[in-house]
Amino acid sequence: MKKVAAYILTCFFLLSGCFSAVNAQTPWNLQKCIQYAWDNNIIIQQQELVSEQSLNRFSQSRLNFIPNLNARSSYSASWGRSVDLQTLQVIQNKLTQSINISGSANINLFEGLQKWNTLHYNESEYHAAQQDVKKLRNDIALEVARTYLQVLLAYEVLSVAENSIESVKEQIERTKKMVDAGNQSLTNLLDMESQLASEEVQLVTAKNQLINQYLTLRQLLDIAPDADFSISIPVINEEHIIFRNEDINNLYHQALGLPQIKKTELKLKSAEYSVAIAKGRYFPTLSLGASFGSFYSDTQPADFFEQIRLNRSPAISLALSVPIFTQGTLKYNKKNAVLGLRLAQLEVENSQKALYKEIQQATTEAAGAYNKYKATVQNVKAKEEAFRLTQQKFDVGMLSGTDYTVAKNNLFRAQSEEIQSKYQYIFTSKILDFYKGIPITL
Repeated sequence: MKKVAAYILTCFFLLSGCFSAVNAQTPWNLQKCIQYAWDNNIIIQQQELVSEQSLNRFSQSRLNFIPNLNARSSYSASWGRSVDLQTLQVIQNKLTQSINISGSANINLFEGLQKWNTLHYNESEYHAAQQDVKKLRNDIALEVARTYLQVLLAYEVLSVAENSIESVKEQIERTKKMVDAGNQSLTNLLDMESQLASEEVQLVTAKNQLINQYLTLRQLLDIAPDADFSISIPVINEEHIIFRNEDINNLYHQALGLPQIKKTELKLKSAEYSVAIAKGRYFPTLSLGASFGSFYSDTQPADFFEQIRLNRSPAISLALSVPIFTQGTLKYNKKNAVLGLRLAQLEVENSQKALYKEIQQATTEAAGAYNKYKATVQNVKAKEEAFRLTQQKFDVGMLSGTDYTVAKNNLFRAQSEEIQSKYQYIFTSKILDFYKGIPITL
């Protein structure tokens, strides 16, 4: 008993120190926990960077419709024999210097709509990357909500354990008086003290469970170990435990707007544009080009700007390129694009079927969790009445301490099961709200 008491006292001080640290800061509600996870999760930050890269590719594809423009300038110096560009006479052993300047512009007038389809392909890829970010946010929000509810569950179990141990202590005091009065045997008092030791172990277990759940939530939020952190305890009333009979088909149609479904639909559009791009490579390419050039040479008598004016040479060109033989590149690129389109179609179909199955599972689990909760509520009522009668009989010496202990343990177990089933139903109902597009709140 002394070792158990010392262990309990040590755990109590450790827990008290933990609670004094976390309570130094304003407690966080569920919404703040979710927002903090969104703002600090590394995987979300990585996916946001991927989305930004997709945006850059989309922006670049829009600029591809603008003609490209290039400018060039060069300087050269030569020794030895050279030709005078004005008199065409050979000049012996003289340093000759010249400067060339030129500019050119080019634009594709027609290339099988490849740029147009590439623009829409990159647009679809960008929006698909955005859906990846949204899906990650949803997944993290659900996980944070699950862990948050586990902390609340641990709080309630701890509260039940504390109330239970106080009840046993009061019963021990009554039993002592009855033993002194000769109305109870010493064996019953020893049974009560043994029950108290068991209750103290349950209390320590409940405290450790609360600490572990807090640690899990901290790690999920990536909160520093030395940072102050605690959560607020919301009031769980009957509004949280009202059963709603959901229509699976209606819930499914509402859930089709979820990011994981939208992403596959956008990927399907991307695949369609990939096929169009591959087909566009079979078409001839017609391009328009324009250039302007001039030069200066110190072998000519005119000054720099005069030579630039006199030596200018503008030009315009129209080029047609027809693919004739490409080693099968165009053919197999098109085949692969068509296969990619088929894969994307199957992915859309598969994601929709998976979503329907998830909703079926979620509605079934919600109904089962609600039925279990209602059963545990009735079980607690029955165990409370059984314990009340047991205590009355024990007080008048009609039952032994063992009978009292069994009834007390049964009541504690029933209360724990009720709390667990309550939070299980709350979580499953939040999942159903999630499929409706309702934000997760408490």
